[in-house]
Amino acid sequence: MRMKKYLILALVIAAGSFAAWKISEHASDIRADLGLENSSWLETDSATAIHARTVADFPLTREELLAEIVKTHPEVTDADIDTFLACHYLEAITLDDGSLRFFRKSVRNLNLLHPDYNGGARRRGDRASAARISYADSVIAYYNGSNPEGRSHRVTYRFSIEVPYAEELEGDTLRVWMPVPLDSTRCDRQRNVRIIDAEPSQYTLSGHRSPHNSIYFKAPAPAKGDTARFEYVGSFISSGAWKPESDILASLKPYDRNSQLYKRYTTLPDGPHIVPLDSLAHAIVGAETNPYRQSEKVFDYIISCYPWAGAREYSTIDCMPQYVIRERHGDCGQVSLLYISLMRSLGVPARWESGWMLHPGELNLHDWAEVYYEGIGWLPVDVSFGRYTTSDNKDITGFYSHGIDAHRFAANKAVGSEFFPPKRFVRSETVDFQTGEVESTKGNLYYPAWKYRMEIIDVTPVKD
Repeated sequence: MRMKKYLILALVIAAGSFAAWKISEHASDIRADLGLENSSWLETDSATAIHARTVADFPLTREELLAEIVKTHPEVTDADIDTFLACHYLEAITLDDGSLRFFRKSVRNLNLLHPDYNGGARRRGDRASAARISYADSVIAYYNGSNPEGRSHRVTYRFSIEVPYAEELEGDTLRVWMPVPLDSTRCDRQRNVRIIDAEPSQYTLSGHRSPHNSIYFKAPAPAKGDTARFEYVGSFISSGAWKPESDILASLKPYDRNSQLYKRYTTLPDGPHIVPLDSLAHAIVGAETNPYRQSEKVFDYIISCYPWAGAREYSTIDCMPQYVIRERHGDCGQVSLLYISLMRSLGVPARWESGWMLHPGELNLHDWAEVYYEGIGWLPVDVSFGRYTTSDNKDITGFYSHGIDAHRFAANKAVGSEFFPPKRFVRSETVDFQTGEVESTKGNLYYPAWKYRMEIIDVTPVKD
């Protein structure tokens, strides 16, 4: 059974709804032409896998792209494509055969990035909904003493992965990793993490043996006509966090530059995606030396200069911060890595945190950051949520530069680290860990070979 049977499998991210992500038939044809058809889902060699993923991410010819654009913008001409490329509203690569191919999300991103098409959006957060504002307001009200149940709630959820039968896997063994919320020893906004039920019933929890918190299963690959299903039901208490700006400024102390924490979280480079950006960082903050005010300047710079756009596969990008700077846009994880790199370049400790956003009606993968202030500790920073300028409450407007809402599921404290037990083959997601990972004894199973599902079963407010 070949890959084309699985190309239509979408990734389920919410009960009854499917993600818009899928590899097009055209991309599969390109892979077949390159002799890489099988590597699109059963991957053994990292370089070959990343090459195949890149080709799949850029399936559109110039003619195909223009035909799609004119469906909604009939005034666009072929000459405009070059203008859009120069302005970084579109993204393209040149394949080995010399042909130019455009990103699969090009039409959507054009509508997000072109000022004539995006409805006047200027910077992240400018058009926050009333619901989004209420999540921040709830946490602030808790800290102000007017909403005792505004900070935390208990979440019960189900996470599952299904792997359909494939001839190449017959008689093989599957190894599966799924994300689990970090406990209070690694994320002080999460506690009482429980595994309520699991299938298969035998599993291994990574605990502190990996910064990617996971539950691991091992079971036979499905027989012909069957589907292998892995799932667990879990619960945890998730809390928001916030500190008034006045309290931050009053509590700041000079950094202990000899501490292990300071040395660890100002390390540069720290892997391929947290890198020194000294010139840009100092240009942004100027003469400012207060670490909180430096963070505010970096936050405003990013949300003003790099609008949100659909991302290509993370595994195909060599360096996220450089990618954002070059392409002039980025998604949540990309701008969070830019923020971390800029803050570390200023000598301010910063680190990664990621997992899921659980906001009602917005269940999705999400990444954010944390910044450390001496005398205060770690504070969350969600650059992608931006400034909520639709609110006339300055605390709400500035909430996400030093706070976070309770609708989170944090599973990761590091980028591209090793799992427990370790994977044997290239990861489907080489940077993050949110959808899970699957492999057999023959290779990694890339996304189209399986589907995942996150379902929220219950959310109940909890008094702290």
